[in-house]
Amino acid sequence: MPAAIPRGIEVLVKKASVDPAFRALLLERRAGAAGEIGLALAPAEAAMLGAIPAAQLEAIIARTTVDPMSRAAFLGKAAALMLAALGSGAGCIPFMSMGIRANRFRPLPEPPKSETEPPPVSNGIRPDRP
Repeated sequence: MPAAIPRGIEVLVKKASVDPAFRALLLERRAGAAGEIGLALAPAEAAMLGAIPAAQLEAIIARTTVDPMSRAAFLGKAAALMLAALGSGAGCIPFMSMGIRANRFRPLPEPPKSETEPPPVSNGIRPDRP
């Protein structure tokens, strides 16, 4: 399993991927760019960011994608909103809901065509199977 990206660096890279002016600032000032959006980097994060060669940082930014639902947060100047968009603002663990969906579609039975025809038989409620 790959190592997790520090949240501060993740915020900077994602912002740089959607904001060309911030991208230039990040490539020029590295950890100093964090202060522009009110983000405090840990000393280890600042050291890691400073150690990445410029060409490699540009490639990382170019390959980074931002969820369209979170894009507006990364276009702003508030690091707190960006951290919240990553799912770490309130200490929560991000997850993706699969929503509610039926196990399978079964059409409703047709009503009896005549009074002599027996009513349809229900299959009843079945428990979920893993």
